[in-house]
Amino acid sequence: MMTMPMRSTMMACRRFVILVASGALLFAAPAFAQSRNDGPREPSSNSNPDTPNTPPKDDPKDRDPRPPSSDGSSVGLPDAVTVLDILRRLPKWPPRGDSSDEDDKSPPDRTDLPDRPVPQNDPQTSDTSDDPPPRRRVVVIPPGQRFTPTPTPRPQGSAPAIVGAITPQARDREVLVTLQAGSDANTVNELSQAFGLDGQTLYTSSLLGVRVVRFRIPDARSTADVLQQLSGDARVETVQPNNEFIASQGAARPLPVPQYAPDKLQLSEAHKIARGVRVKVAIIDTAMDTRHPALAGAVSDTFDALGETKPEPELHGTAIAGIVGAREALTSVAPASNMLAVRAFATTGTGAARSHTMALLKAMDWSVASGARVINMSFAGPLDPLLGQAIDAAVAQGIVVIAAAGNGGPSAKPAYPGAHPKVIAVTATDTSDALFAQSNRGDYIAVAAPGVDIIAAAPNGAYDISSGTSMAAAHVSGVAALMLERDPKLSPDDIRKRLKESARKVGRTTSNEMGAGIVDAAAALEN
Repeated sequence: MMTMPMRSTMMACRRFVILVASGALLFAAPAFAQSRNDGPREPSSNSNPDTPNTPPKDDPKDRDPRPPSSDGSSVGLPDAVTVLDILRRLPKWPPRGDSSDEDDKSPPDRTDLPDRPVPQNDPQTSDTSDDPPPRRRVVVIPPGQRFTPTPTPRPQGSAPAIVGAITPQARDREVLVTLQAGSDANTVNELSQAFGLDGQTLYTSSLLGVRVVRFRIPDARSTADVLQQLSGDARVETVQPNNEFIASQGAARPLPVPQYAPDKLQLSEAHKIARGVRVKVAIIDTAMDTRHPALAGAVSDTFDALGETKPEPELHGTAIAGIVGAREALTSVAPASNMLAVRAFATTGTGAARSHTMALLKAMDWSVASGARVINMSFAGPLDPLLGQAIDAAVAQGIVVIAAAGNGGPSAKPAYPGAHPKVIAVTATDTSDALFAQSNRGDYIAVAAPGVDIIAAAPNGAYDISSGTSMAAAHVSGVAALMLERDPKLSPDDIRKRLKESARKVGRTTSNEMGAGIVDAAAALEN
């Protein structure tokens, strides 16, 4: 049996102090780490250094059956707090330390898509290290009482915090908070304790110039209640759900069909003028098969916003990369472009590739810092204030943002980020120039491009047939790269205008269906 050092044992034991006296439960949050000058302390007579601290199994019979308070002001903790309730919250051995003032360092969980630490060699997105150590408060919960949020009131006449709307795509029991200027790790801990929140992850967005904190709601309060409570605190600037986004792809068919998209886009003529030389295109998507023969030498840099070091390549990201800039085997739109492979999505147990707001912010930060001129967003989700601000900031720096219009069908609501006013939203057409039946409709759609039965690269050196507005957006991202090679001074508004003015009209289709029409790469370069 391995013996644990006494000092390490004591450090674990000091993380929580539990006393039961006079009918009240007193528990202390994790204590400060022992300094080097502290001498070793004698273990209590009941301590056993050979036995690690293991939380008891969660027995449904021990759970409190009572509903939370309905007045929106209480945390929803059970009236009679037991030692067993507190023990369930204890961390497993070995202790990871306090994560409130640094990014989450827990092992990857692809089904939950947690936020991960930004690599230390990325100065644009790493958090500062000069914050003082977080302070902790002792919380007393007498029997029959509940923990009540204690916000810091806003000054009279000051503007309230901006609150993002709750949508069906919001991740359950998670909120994102941006802090007022001057806030530090202590502010995060104070908010966590004042509002009874857990699992805080602190991230500094270089693109937004703000600190973003992800909190988890550990009790039965609704996300809407917590958003409302946080919005009244003077330290909070904005608060919103951590929204979920899904890669916009239809069903794939492994059937051998010829590439029709190059002819529809007039690529043979366009490539006589430009091939995307030295234009960086960031593809925010799933992991890509960068070793695929068609992509050899096409990807100049990679980043994983989910924190994994060697994720398995997936179909969606590999297909998008092949459409934009494949080097051989396939005729891509911008075969001389430099692609930035930015992983922010992972396939979950439902089979869909999913991401969330925090991961997308990290992906946007890295893409801009890495010199992207075009950002491809082949995914869809709800209106998201923080993602919208990041898009505004990127476009203000001259970066063209192109997104899928969405695959929700004719009656679907506008899909974001495509519906953002500064994004070029692209819908999909087939071999006969007919609109993809599952495409969203709306006045936010700028142009159309081939997106049905598109032959594209697939993991492990294979090829597949994919459909969706994701594929259409990738074609237009490639065309934007051609335009920027020909004239690097073009602004995002210039790109949008030229794409629309040079697009080919199709029959009696309306602008709500195909925007200005199907993109013509050769005409866009001559315009």
